[in-house]
Parts: sequence; structure tokens; C-alpha cells
Amino acid sequence: MSDSDRDEKESPTPSNDQTIEEIARTLADRLRGMPNRQEMTDYAVSLLRESNEEADQAELARDTRAKIARGDPFNPIAFGIPLFVIGAVLLATGILAGPGIGVMAIAVLMVLYGIVVSFFSRSRKSAGKGGGEER
Repeated sequence: MSDSDRDEKESPTPSNDQTIEEIARTLADRLRGMPNRQEMTDYAVSLLRESNEEADQAELARDTRAKIARGDPFNPIAFGIPLFVIGAVLLATGILAGPGIGVMAIAVLMVLYGIVVSFFSRSRKSAGKGGGEER
């Protein structure tokens, strides 16, 4: 999503501004009449923040689903390399040599799988692009 698209979504229209302003005034009026005004104000603000975070999570989930639908394969190389380093540290301690070897073995398998996925995804993309160029 480009910055201009994001700005268009985030910039409220005048009718939205008025609606939000009315809701805020109504809430402020009701909060002023409560004996525990500060607590309720803090509670309302925390609810708004949580709602905003949930909306961000929903947008992230939509973006992830779109990426999966495009067929972008999961490539575990980026996770396998630090896992290998962690395994090496565990192995170097001497006491945790067994778990260290296990973690390193899992990391090597992840890197190898990542290489295979990268190779096949590139060959699939190049076959799709170059397929129509025959004369």
C-alpha cells in the first residue's frame, strides 16, 4: 500500500469529522457528570487505543492473506540462520551440547528447505514469464 493510499484512508471526510466531534462531545458531557470522571476518562481512552490496535491487527491479517494468495512462499532461511547461531552457543557451553546439536540440525534443515523453496519459486516465475516469448 502506497503512502498516498494510506493518507486517503486515514484522512477523514468532513462528515466523519462532524460525527466524531459529536460523539466526543457527548462522551465528554457524560464523563463530566460522573463522580469518578478521571477513571472513566482513562478507561475510555484505553478502549479507543485497544480498538485502534485491533484495527491495525485486522489490516495486517488482510495484508498477510493477500500475500499468501499471491503465492509468495514462506522462506525459512531468515529464521534458520539465527537459530543456527543459538545452537552453536548452546553447543559451545558444553553442558547443553545435545540440545545445541539438535537446534543446529533443525536450523540446517530450515536453511536447506529455504534454498529448495527459493530455487523452485524462481524457476516457476521464470517459466511463467518466458513461456510466451517463443516464436
